[in-house]
Amino acid sequence: MASTTCTRFTDEYQLYEELGKGAFSVVKRCMKISMGHEYAAKIINTKKLSARDHQKLEREARICRLLKHANIVLTLASND
Repeated sequence: MASTTCTRFTDEYQLYEELGKGAFSVVKRCMKISMGHEYAAKIINTKKLSARDHQKLEREARICRLLKHANIVLTLASND
């Protein structure tokens, strides 16, 4: 059986100022602590989502990871 390690986002990234927000999420500037690289993190409040919304969110994350285009923001990771 495969073993997985689950870490909190804030264990690996330092969060900074808010860049934008919507009804269910906020986008913040962040830095990966181990590398010093800066990113934007979309943080979604999943407590407000229905089971169906969770499924749609997971599907959106899978699709976003597949997209590769100069005019589309690259999705590096998604976590539960």
